[in-house]
Amino acid sequence: MNNLEIKKILVPVDFSETSDIAMNEAIKLSGLLKAELFLIHVVEFTGYYFSVVPETQTILPSLLELERAVEKKMGEMSEAITKRFGIIPEVYVATGQIHSEIISFSEKKKIDLIVMGTHGISGYKELFLGSNSQRVVTLSEVPVLTMQKESKTLEFKNILIPIDNALHSREKVNMAMIIADLFGAAIHLIGLPCSKDIKELDEIKIKLESVEKIISADKLSYKTTIVNGENLAQISLKYANENNCDLIIINTGHESKITGIFLGAFAQQIVNHSKVPVLSIKHKEGYFSIVTPAFGFNLY
Repeated sequence: MNNLEIKKILVPVDFSETSDIAMNEAIKLSGLLKAELFLIHVVEFTGYYFSVVPETQTILPSLLELERAVEKKMGEMSEAITKRFGIIPEVYVATGQIHSEIISFSEKKKIDLIVMGTHGISGYKELFLGSNSQRVVTLSEVPVLTMQKESKTLEFKNILIPIDNALHSREKVNMAMIIADLFGAAIHLIGLPCSKDIKELDEIKIKLESVEKIISADKLSYKTTIVNGENLAQISLKYANENNCDLIIINTGHESKITGIFLGAFAQQIVNHSKVPVLSIKHKEGYFSIVTPAFGFNLY
């Protein structure tokens, strides 16, 4: 199909419900893909309790005590995974800034996919502060699959790929095809022009046709729709909800020119507000770009 491989999967663990959901998805993917599974928890000591410390404890634990408590709980988690699924995960505990340690570990171990829970944020926090999951999505050079509490599915049957007027990575399409083939899923292509301008509509149509050819070559099922609107993220999320999409694949690393300064970037809105899993793939300039041949570019 293509030269993409997922052989190493990393799950950042924070012992929350969303973290458990992400863990379950990663375990299933690890089994299907015969991939190694890595677990990491980052101790970011702030002087407050967290879930591995008993609520009845009245004395604030030291950093060393927190690390030991985490190591114990991570070990128990690893043993439970091995006993139930026959997968032996590699477990790591780090201390520092959460997103930085996750990115550093990912690069060191040559991880192919990060699967993590996200709690979702909105308002001024979304615009100015972000979240650890958002920072990982923004900074990671490898694909990141984020899942919220509502993301209960362990199978993908309808995969949504939004296509707007920005450059799009061929890797995004390749990854969609890997997952579609793995789960027998249909791919939904949604074209998102920012206006009804004929030239722009032609660009979107040619771009969609280029992607359709790639998907058709592998005999995968797909559906194509073009939808106009001002907020592309909201349009995409609405389409996903109405068409029972259970995975959205987006590019990061570029900014669509009509996302709206007060609403934040397209990718940020999708990651923070999607009730279904989101696979974010960083766009690399000049690398497998899906653009419009009719307007002087090439499809690699």
